[in-house]
Formats: sequence, structure tokens, C-alpha cells
Amino acid sequence: MNQILHKCNENKVVLITDEITGEIFCSSCGEVLRDKIEDRANESRIYTKEQYFSKSRTGTPSKISMFDMGNSSIINKQNIDSTGRFIPSKNKSHFSRLRLWDSRSKKNYKERNLVEAFTILDSITTKLNIPENTKEQSAYIYRKALEKKIIRGNSINSMLSASIYVSCKQSGIPRSIDEVAKAANLKRKTLSRTIRRIIQKLELDTTSTKLNYISKIANAVELSEKTARLSNRIFEDAKKEKIHVGKNPIGMSVASVYISALGCGENVSMAKLSKKNNISTVTIRKLVKLLRPFAAKYIETIEITK
Repeated sequence: MNQILHKCNENKVVLITDEITGEIFCSSCGEVLRDKIEDRANESRIYTKEQYFSKSRTGTPSKISMFDMGNSSIINKQNIDSTGRFIPSKNKSHFSRLRLWDSRSKKNYKERNLVEAFTILDSITTKLNIPENTKEQSAYIYRKALEKKIIRGNSINSMLSASIYVSCKQSGIPRSIDEVAKAANLKRKTLSRTIRRIIQKLELDTTSTKLNYISKIANAVELSEKTARLSNRIFEDAKKEKIHVGKNPIGMSVASVYISALGCGENVSMAKLSKKNNISTVTIRKLVKLLRPFAAKYIETIEITK
């Protein structure tokens, strides 16, 4: 295929897929690059989850967040074969023994741990509204911790919650330690200690440049998109001057939202922002003073109320 594309003299080669004939051809010269491609669509229409499981012939997709990754098989408890016929009575004892050994082989320490851990994972990610890719990343970090025996000395709940927090930070999803601790019913101190341990032992990189709390904070107090955009500009200017270094990113975001709301004529109090984001009004007031020079670039008159 690469040789054929090299022959084309056009600067931009566009590949066209014909779903009816199953061919892929070049738009510039018309040469067929591949034929008889696979049809990956469903064989029949599926409207419910029950229909998917009854009509699908490949089963559920493989996932890291499943204790067996979705690849294990189960011997059905019903004494019926693949054609729907009943198994002869002389073979029933044989299949009963197979079921027993099958269940025993899947009850080792590691699988019991993963079953419990990923049940907790489903619960916490649902509470925090975390996307599927971040959930898979959390499961991957937890599996690495389990393989290296880092989990010893920590509860499954705390280690899994730490994995969720780290994966959120790596993915740029704004979830604070307090939010994760509340969803997992843990003390903040316990979760912070576990996060430090898992980062050090697994040598994880948590320096995400995509982390942005401003949209979440603005939506929580029902501020306009104009205010959120202005907050982002003020915060980005402050980051260029390294003002944010050593400061709580949530506190800096709250301060930029507050000063932007005042500049856009929207009524929001420090007390309301403080309660919603668990940041003291004293901290917000100090950070607002730091951001005033950057806000002056976009707002002519800034009045900070006490």
C-alpha cells in the first residue's frame, strides 16, 4: 500500500472506502489498495443490553477493569449442551466435578483481591463521573501495584482510590483529593499517604499540564461561559509568570473565577465559592491580590469586596 501511495503525484492523497464493494482505493489515481475488507458492523440490530448478550457471538470486550479481563470461561450450571439437549445422567457427575474444580481454580488470592477492588472501582468512578479510559488507567495502575506487592500495609480501598486520583491527574480530569476521599469514605490524610507511596514506588509522572478546574468551579456556581473563558486567560497569564508554583491549583482557579465574575458583572460571593470548593475565604482573598495585576489587562476596574 505504501508503494502505491508513493507513486501518486498528488501532495495530499485521500483514501476512499467503498462499504458496498469492500474496497479501499486512492482518490488521485483510482488504484485499488485493498479489497474484501471485513464488515465490522453488527449482524442484526440490537436495541437493549439483553439483546446484545443473546445475539453477540464474541462476548463482551476485554477490559483491564474486569478481574479476569473478560477472557475467562464459565461452565454453565444447567445440564444442557450447546444444542439445547439435556446431558445424559451418566455424565452429570463428571460435569459437576468439572464445575467444582473450575470454581476452585479461580479463587486464588490475586483474583479475590481484584474482584473486590474492581467492585469498589465501579462504585467510586460512578460517584465521581469518571470516563471509561481513566477508569481503565486506574485499573492498570492498581494491577501494577498488586504485582509489585505495594498493596501490603494498605487497604484495597485506599490503594484503589489512590490509583483513581493519580489516573485522573494524568488524564487532566479535575478531581481533588477531598472529592476522591469522600467518594471512597476515607480520611484525607490516609489517602494522601497512599498517593505518595504509589507515586514513589511505581515512579509515576503526575505533572499534567491539562488539569483545569475552572470550568467545573464556574458550573458549580452557575456562572456564564464568558466568565469561565476570562478566568482561563487570567490563570494562563499567571502560569507564564510562575505565580502558581507552590499554590493550591484549586485555590488559584477559585480566585481567578471570583475576580472574573466581578469583572463581568456577575454576582458571586467568596463565601459561596469557599463552601463549594472547600477553600477558605482568607486563602481566596490572598490569591485574588496576586491575580489582580493579570486581571487588570482584561478588566479596567476591579473592585474586591470583603
